[in-house]
Parts: sequence; structure tokens; C-alpha cells
Amino acid sequence: MENKSILVVDKDTENLSLIESRLQARGFVVTTATASEPALRFLEGQNFDLILIAADMELVNGEEITVRIRKASSSCFVPVIMMLGDQQLAKLLHGVQQGFDDFLIKPFDAFTLQLRVLLNIRRAEDRMQANPLTKLPGNIAIEKTVKDKILSGEKYSVCYLDVNNFKSFNDLYGYDKGDDVIRQAARIIVQAARKYASGQPDQAAGGGLNMPARSGGSGQPFIGHVGGDDFIVVTHPDLENKFAKECIREFDRIIPTYYATEDIKRGHVQVKNRKGKNEKFPIMSISIAAVTNLNKKYSSPAEIAQVAAGVKKFLKTQPGSSYLRDRREKQIESFDEAFEVLPGTRDLDLEKVEPLGQFLLAAGLINEYQLGEALKQHLATGKRLGQVLIAMDLVRSYDVGRMLEKKLGVPYVPLAGRQYPRELSRLFTMDYVRTHRVVPVEITNGKLQIAMCDPFDLKVIDDIERTTGYRVVPGLALEEEFEHFFDKYYNRSEAV
Repeated sequence: MENKSILVVDKDTENLSLIESRLQARGFVVTTATASEPALRFLEGQNFDLILIAADMELVNGEEITVRIRKASSSCFVPVIMMLGDQQLAKLLHGVQQGFDDFLIKPFDAFTLQLRVLLNIRRAEDRMQANPLTKLPGNIAIEKTVKDKILSGEKYSVCYLDVNNFKSFNDLYGYDKGDDVIRQAARIIVQAARKYASGQPDQAAGGGLNMPARSGGSGQPFIGHVGGDDFIVVTHPDLENKFAKECIREFDRIIPTYYATEDIKRGHVQVKNRKGKNEKFPIMSISIAAVTNLNKKYSSPAEIAQVAAGVKKFLKTQPGSSYLRDRREKQIESFDEAFEVLPGTRDLDLEKVEPLGQFLLAAGLINEYQLGEALKQHLATGKRLGQVLIAMDLVRSYDVGRMLEKKLGVPYVPLAGRQYPRELSRLFTMDYVRTHRVVPVEITNGKLQIAMCDPFDLKVIDDIERTTGYRVVPGLALEEEFEHFFDKYYNRSEAV
């Protein structure tokens, strides 16, 4: 609390001097006034963290000085402690509307003075930092928490949560309903974060927004409200996955109930856009973009937020609720590790989503012996299992693509037999296509669909959007099909 600035106003110069010396001895910066008018002039010229006022100060233009303080925008939220004698308590009771926050009965000792000052400053800081709608910590507390994590050297994960299509709901159902959704989303996030804080369900989770949201000891998450429909959770990387699954599961279960029955049946709402035309918007979903220091050290909260923005941008291209951890410092080595929580699989038990081989086996496209032989080659050559199965003529590339589409929630773009319009081939150089293994597919409504062997490579997606000016919609391309496509259109003499 050092360097906190306090204004003390009292006609009693002896008491004023005593309070000043006691507070200065504890590191506070103290300004004193013996009359109301100079006190108000001090308030006009500088900011204070707390104000101590004697109850018997003279009126200013017929008003109590506390009333004038509350009318001034610069001091309306500053805590005010009233100092008075025993005989003035009745007056205090009848004058609570004057706007003071606490009181001290004269004479008071140094310890009581210090304690009341500290408690009121702390309470005011918490009040200013909390989001007024959800009462969750706001941006000041969020930045401090992330900074502390960066400096501590601990392993951490910062999850940015964004409610998709909230504006369309707010426009259609009104601000009161919109506020209800934000409060409910906050409860879901708090309960999901607390449930896995220690690996056990939190029996106190029903407390909703009244639950403490500050980061405690090891494993304790921090939950903050950035503003609007944006939230943040700081947790341990080992808990991130379970938290995201729980949050998506509960969000998709509860939030649709805020819509009218006919809107739920349709799966969308119709809202007029800025041009006055009806536009369809899906039911609200939630995107969770996670950034961790497991593979990279970050220097500031702003750097983490910038990385998370890139992840969120990708998630916005996916239907429904989704979650993705940034992997640009550790590229995805297999499709199995791409999504921890898969978009488009809300009706599945996410713990039981099986690898590609099991998918094909369950679909009856291969048998156990064929899978075993393919796995041997996969381990011996390092090639992806899908490539091996196709090379062994056990499955068609189309079947593998559809299975991966179902598993990853990313649309499969068959390249086999696809014609390549000349105007699209000019978008990328041959070296760029070969290096990043990407193929432009089509342009519609200002969006560029790209077939990518790694549709989760956010760095490449960002690069394409920056250089082409189009919003990229990534699709999945199989390695085998890409190789044939590249040979056909790029390795010929008339190639780009």
C-alpha cells in the first residue's frame, strides 16, 4: 500500500497532525485540509485513493462535503471514511445517503486507523477491478495475474473464451436476456474451471458468480471477465483440456434453452443486418483459444493475447463450439493430437473418440489383420497411417478423407480428379505450394477455401490471409492426393 494517496479533512488541527504523522509513518502520501473549500480544490487538482473527513465540516453551498465529493466524476468512486464522536452517531445513521463508506469514532488508535484505511482501499480496488455484470475480476486483475504467471516461471495455460453469435441473440431478444446469457456463461466457466482445479468436482460450484475467482495455490484457476462476451481462465496446462471439454459440454447443454423453441428447432435465428435485410445466425456456441508456455516463453500479457487472437480467428471458421491450443511453436505431428476437443462432435463421448485405424475398423473398411500390417509399416516408415493404408490398396483415399473429416471436424477436400482453374493457380508460387502443402480451391463471398495437409497450421493461415486479403476457410487435404495433384499441375512444363 506504499505511495497510496490520502486526503484528510478536519478542523481539529491537533487531530489532523496526529493522523498525518501516523499515516506517513506507514508509507502513505498525505494531503491535509482544515476547511471544505480547499479540500474540494485539492480534489480538482489530484487523484486520491481514500478520503478521511471529520463529520463536523462546514457546508459548501448548502451541501455536505461528502455529497459534493460524490458528485465529482474524479472522486465518485473514492472510498470516504467519516470521523466523528459518540454523540454524532445518530446524525450518522440518518445521513447515510451522504455517500460515506465507513466511519471511525474519535479517539481512535493508530492500529484501528491503519486497518480501516487498508481495508477500504483494498475493497475499492476490488470493486473497481470487478466486472459489474458478473462480479468477476476485470482487466486490471487479469493483466496482473498473467504478468505474475509469466514472472513466476510456473507452467501455465491462458484460455480465452468467446461466445459466438452473441450479438444476434442480444439484438433479437434484448439486452436483459443478453445479460442473463452472459451471467450464465460466467457461471458455466467458473464451475468448469473449479471442477478440475484439484481433479475433483467442486461441491461449492453451485455458488455461481459468488464463488471466489482469484488464482490461489497450485492448481487453482483464475477466472476473469475481459468484457462483453469475452472471458479468460488461467490454469495449469494439465487441467486445460478437461476444463475446455466440461465448459463446452455445459455451454452447449444450457445456453440453447435461452432461445425460443422455434429458433432451437430451426437451429438459427433471423436478424436484420445493417442493410435492413434478414440474415441467418446459428445458435450461440463458445470458442476456447488456449496459449501455454510449455513450448515457448512469453514476455508480456499483450504477446499472449496476440497469439490467442490468431487461434480464435481460426476457431471462428469452425461450426459450433470448439477449442484449440496454439501449436505454432510445436507443429502438430499427427492428426490425433490436433484437436483435444473436436468441433461437431457434441453428441459423442469425447473420451472415447478413436484413432483413424479404429474408425476404419469399426466401419468395416479394413479388418484387424490389415490394420496390424498397416501399423507395422506406419512404425517402420514414419508415414501417416492413412498414407500407408492407401498405398496398400486397403482403402480408398476418399474413405480416409471422410473418416478424418468426421474425426477432426474439418471438411475434407478431395483433390483426386479435381480440375484446377488457372486464376487460382496464380495465387501461390510453386515453391509456396510445395513448402506449405496448400492448394487454393475456390473463392466465394470474399472467402478463400484452402486444402491443407495440415489444416491446423495457424501460421500459414495467417500468412495467406495477410498476403491475399481473403478470409481463409481451411479444409483437409490428404498427403497422397496432394502429391498427385502437385505432380499434375505444378511439375509440368506449363506449371506456375
